Amino acid sequence: MKADRAEESRRLLHSVEDKYNSPEELDIRKDELKNGIREAEQAFVRKHPVGSRLLDVGCATGRLCFALARQGYNVTGIDVAEKQIEQAAKFAHEEQVNVTFLQYEMPILPFPDASFAAAFMGNVYCYVPHRVSRIAFLEEIARILYPEGEVFLSQTVLDSVLEGYEEIYDDNHRRFAPDYETLEEGDGFVFGAPQYLHFFFAEDLESELETSPFRIVSSVLEGDRFTCVLRKRNGV
Repeated sequence: MKADRAEESRRLLHSVEDKYNSPEELDIRKDELKNGIREAEQAFVRKHPVGSRLLDVGCATGRLCFALARQGYNVTGIDVAEKQIEQAAKFAHEEQVNVTFLQYEMPILPFPDASFAAAFMGNVYCYVPHRVSRIAFLEEIARILYPEGEVFLSQTVLDSVLEGYEEIYDDNHRRFAPDYETLEEGDGFVFGAPQYLHFFFAEDLESELETSPFRIVSSVLEGDRFTCVLRKRNGV
């Protein structure tokens, strides 16, 4: 019987939720809070007046959200991992920082059209199963942004460590991949674990992003980190 792509997509996404709901990941994200905002994120946010509505997609425990809120921005953080959101909300209450945190299930975002001036996606895009679903998710993000709204996207890529996708298909992949029929090139699993992850080379990521409702207005590749600014196309 042919596999149900939607059902497999849900299973893959739930594997990501399980990873980020784990005590180990909660501790990692808690420790990240002290890191504050990164230089490239700060450069991006300077373009937006204080008080602007900003969205952090895949906010985890809120490192970026808290930093932006303390600068006077109206910030909402969303994540598929319920325990990350619970931990973030607890810290917001304790620190008396005004941030809205919401747990959500893909693909629909719980916001009206044109709700935000800009969005952040930090190492999140790789966790959306299937190329068509990743593009649909970008369409949904475009929907909730203002006209000319922008996204600051950062993503770990393979360029500095591997030469081809075949190298990701290791024993770990061969162990868990047989449970799925709809995996695509670049789909894999976190090394040593059953959690889904899509691996990108920068060129392939750029090509995919250019088929979305956004255009790339700037990009930087440094080692294994690709960052770019996406802007909504006219008429979207």
